[in-house]
Amino acid sequence: MERKSDIANERIRSGLTDEDGLIPISYIVEKSDDALLAFAEAHAITPAPDLRERILGNIAKLIQQQRDAAPIDILHPPLLTPEDNWLSWLNASAHILPPDDLENIHLHPIRSDDTVDIFVAFVRELVPEEVHHDVLESFLLLEGSCECVITDQAGHTRRVYMREGDYMAFALGEVHDIHITSAFTPAKAILQWLKVAA
Repeated sequence: MERKSDIANERIRSGLTDEDGLIPISYIVEKSDDALLAFAEAHAITPAPDLRERILGNIAKLIQQQRDAAPIDILHPPLLTPEDNWLSWLNASAHILPPDDLENIHLHPIRSDDTVDIFVAFVRELVPEEVHHDVLESFLLLEGSCECVITDQAGHTRRVYMREGDYMAFALGEVHDIHITSAFTPAKAILQWLKVAA
């Protein structure tokens, strides 16, 4: 019998074999194959028209990030910028792990001076609503995904969905919260608080 789906008939036969090793007859395997195929067709969804281009674009971006990756001295890290290479920061911070008893947020400091505080941040669920008037906050998401809800000083609210490699900067006075949306947590990021003169 010709295979009709990506699930080989041998796997169906193996799944239907009972604990005594009795192998089901070919008719049962064929009907099971037909039923799985009918279920898949009945529940199929049409992908977004631009899905292929987005996937290929993400692959191209990852390849370029791999080509451009350069070592970062995590003991003397540079300031975080929108142009930073995600893989460079990911590799530099690979040895920094969240504590075993992490409940929600953990900040591991990697630089602190008169101008800036930089952390490797781990967040399991959310960063509650906050606003800064004395630091420019930005972060580069290294692992996971999140949703940022940002309200500017005029009261306009926007939602930004982020994934690994995305950069976000908040203006002074912007109210924001961050909800982790990835299935595997905690999310990991490089968090920067650039101090502004009073």
